Amino acid sequence: MENAPDRPAVRYRDLTMSYADLDAAANATARRLIRGGVEKHHLIPVLVADGREFPAALFGVMKTGAAFVPLDPAWPADRLNAIMAELSPPAVVVSPATETILAGLREAVPAVVADCAGPGEAEPPPDERRPGPGDLIYGFYTSGSTGTPKCALNHHRGLVNRLTTMSRRFGDGAGHVTLQNSRSTFDSSMWQVLWPLTSGGQVVLPDRDGILDLEQTATTIGRYGVTTTDFVPSVLAAFVALLEERDDLRAATSGLRRMLIGGEPAGPAVVHRLRALLPGLAVTNTFGPTECSIGSVFHDVTDADADRIPIGLPIDNTAAILLDDDLNPVPHDTPGELYLGGECVGAGYLGDPARTARTFVPNPFPQIPGPRLYRTGDLARAGDDGLLHFAGRIDEQVKLGGVRVELGDVAAALAGHPLVGDATAVVLGEPPDTTLVSCVTPRSPGETPSAEQLRGYAAGKLPAEQVPHRIVVLDELPLNHNGKADRKALAALVVADGSDEPVEPPSGPMEELVCAAWREVLERDRISVVVPFSDYGGTSLLAYRVVTAVGERLGRPVRPRDLLAEPTVRAQAARLEGGVDDDSAELAYVRQDLAWRPPRTLLLTGATGFIGAHVLAELLTRSTAEVVCLVRCADADDGARRLTGVLDRYGLTSAWRQLPMAITSGRVEVLPGDLAGDLLGLTQRRFDALASTVSGIVNAAGAVNFLSGYLDHRPANVLGVQELIKLATGGARLHLLSTLSIFAPAGRSGPPITEDRIPVPDEVAADGYNRSKYVAESLVAEAHRQGVASVVYRLGEVWPHRETGVPNPDSLAHNLLYACARTGCVFPTGAATDVTPVDVVARFLAGAATGEVDVPDGAMHVLWPVGLRFADAFDVLAARCGLDRVGYAEFRDRLEAVAEPDDRLTGLRLLLPPPSGDGDAAPAEFDEMFTDGSRHFDIRRFDRHGAALARPETDALGALDRYLSSLSDTSAFVPQER
Repeated sequence: MENAPDRPAVRYRDLTMSYADLDAAANATARRLIRGGVEKHHLIPVLVADGREFPAALFGVMKTGAAFVPLDPAWPADRLNAIMAELSPPAVVVSPATETILAGLREAVPAVVADCAGPGEAEPPPDERRPGPGDLIYGFYTSGSTGTPKCALNHHRGLVNRLTTMSRRFGDGAGHVTLQNSRSTFDSSMWQVLWPLTSGGQVVLPDRDGILDLEQTATTIGRYGVTTTDFVPSVLAAFVALLEERDDLRAATSGLRRMLIGGEPAGPAVVHRLRALLPGLAVTNTFGPTECSIGSVFHDVTDADADRIPIGLPIDNTAAILLDDDLNPVPHDTPGELYLGGECVGAGYLGDPARTARTFVPNPFPQIPGPRLYRTGDLARAGDDGLLHFAGRIDEQVKLGGVRVELGDVAAALAGHPLVGDATAVVLGEPPDTTLVSCVTPRSPGETPSAEQLRGYAAGKLPAEQVPHRIVVLDELPLNHNGKADRKALAALVVADGSDEPVEPPSGPMEELVCAAWREVLERDRISVVVPFSDYGGTSLLAYRVVTAVGERLGRPVRPRDLLAEPTVRAQAARLEGGVDDDSAELAYVRQDLAWRPPRTLLLTGATGFIGAHVLAELLTRSTAEVVCLVRCADADDGARRLTGVLDRYGLTSAWRQLPMAITSGRVEVLPGDLAGDLLGLTQRRFDALASTVSGIVNAAGAVNFLSGYLDHRPANVLGVQELIKLATGGARLHLLSTLSIFAPAGRSGPPITEDRIPVPDEVAADGYNRSKYVAESLVAEAHRQGVASVVYRLGEVWPHRETGVPNPDSLAHNLLYACARTGCVFPTGAATDVTPVDVVARFLAGAATGEVDVPDGAMHVLWPVGLRFADAFDVLAARCGLDRVGYAEFRDRLEAVAEPDDRLTGLRLLLPPPSGDGDAAPAEFDEMFTDGSRHFDIRRFDRHGAALARPETDALGALDRYLSSLSDTSAFVPQER
């Protein structure tokens, strides 16, 4: 962080968090924890869903000297209550989205919110809080054979050893972009998050919706340029099958350079198919229990591993040894229990010294460092080459989808049901097709529980990955000669169970198609179209394979969320016949349902941005329109707070006062969503309801980062516009904000560019932002040709409101003037820019959206017909602020000295070209960064329909007088909240 504070650290959706931002958020979290009574060595639960708050919480806890314990907000309340009782923490770290979960727990626990949206703290906790190598770093709860989860604890030294080994073997993490592909409550997520963030790389955090969507995973890899990730072999099999079918997804994942696999035995066929699909990809098989710092044994897969893939050899500073029951080494090529030693060995189990003593045993081997060995319970054998090969388990523990599950844990949970007499659990099949089945007997003959009752009960007691895929009620459990449940006999009974159940056959072609896919995936001859998938032992991975099988039969891809929302063949077939997986059919249904629409109800995106906030203010104060504000927020209350804050920040006092009443009365609705998400981050039902409500759509949102490429801008600026077009197909008019700068400078040398012209690709500016806006314009133009009413507003440089003088903190022109005020100097330049105030832009947009201003469809250049030379602005600013007049080279030197704590100045410094010649005047590259659009773009349409708004009342400097004056005030030197 100290070496490169502005380097991107965390990517989530369309948000990027720098190392400085992450450090500030972690410091703020740490300070709040310390104020809440957290001491070194405490165990602090982290109840955070996916998002930027997760790494901020981890580092925040570590900065206090305490250890973190990741918990899943989706876990049953009974499990969370038991864990909180065991930990007795002084505080729990939550995110804004998970804070309300604490209210449902049995005991009140103080919450510390890791809020990445708010301001952080620059000062870290005192040095004495720094943890040492032998201190605890984290605890992870895993399945327990008694039905009670156990917390495995690990030291800092173990994780540091794992991460430094990765850097030595795979290269410096600064060159990697790592996707966190494991859930936060699985220990493999630790290297996925902490390796890149402790070595200067980037971590991409997942945006999950609870459905296994490997297409989205592949798209995410391509979107963010992911180079490294992790897969469980059973999931990898489905992923490889998808890449084999889809050329586009194979291209999206072609940038992968390293994939780690682990959690269960890896089949060589799938791995080598993957290597053939992605020739530049190296695959590493990893092995290691949660008790030993994630993974302690590695093997880089080669062509020689054709028949089986070894688990490999121990990593740096660790040891692996195969022992018999008397702790003697076994002969070569003989199965033995695998023990691990060295830096990786953890601290044992929280509050369970007996279990710790059974599995963490004294180390009798002087050549292995450390006082203890960990007995893994895994059998392995050493091959001729010394490589270790997995040979099974010696207890009741199994791996399902890479997650460790104690069968006794599952049985104990079901045995607690009041109608259950006895319970056990078995696993059928081999990875990746393993199925967890629980067999139970009734407590009394007259009261037999149903499988549905028991599944709901289990879901309330166990994490989702431990809930049985199938539950079978038997009169009695078969026993072996030791009086224990005979698992082989149980497996035979489970297979036979249901063979005589009534089956309702398919009633039409689509049901027959879906039913055939079920039969193939579940390997069953008989499927009833009204029986839920889970009743047949269906897992999430098998469900994904059903999606693939259905897509193959239909001859087109099917989105998982479109099919898996329904549990039965009949319901899935009906959904497919309704066309929800096909955009054209979906839009036909939207049109059909939109026969009536209330007038003047607008959807506004980007209301928390500079232009969007001013548009909202205009709608509130100058119209009676009802407004739905799509806001990226935790909930509606959080969104309302964000809207209120931004109106206040930009000095829009009248609107700020009206907003609370407008929300209370229902005139303004805050709708939590995400422009970059499918269906705007909404459910299908909510999206359809929105489509049936709005009569106009104003898109003032978008991603803007001139240091990023097209793929970074694509989700919000292109895919988001596609979703808005879907809304508009039913009759709503789409108002899209675009930019004059889509035209490259070379294309502006001829006659003025008319408002009805869209550039061809060769004429588009080369940066990612402008390319994304060009594609968005092209999509809207095509939709208009197909009947979607739309107006595109191309904007130039949007300047401060003429009354408030508050600027856009993301404006390049503003940040240049702001930098002059901060550095105390100006320099010679011939650069010029257009100067359309934001109140002019917002008033015109609001009038056009509500119909107050009659604006025809098509493109329009919203631009004042005057320009501003920076030399003139510099003269005024120098006179008012007493600034020095220096050369461009000295200005850059001064900027370098003051930019460090200020994001705006740091971003400007990265964009400015180096000096040329004698370094006095700004180079030509600098002048080309700004454009006076008033000389290049035709504004006749805006002049005709905007009337007086298109004609400045005074000269440009006079209109900006209040703003330029504000730069001489010390408050202008304080960075605004972004």
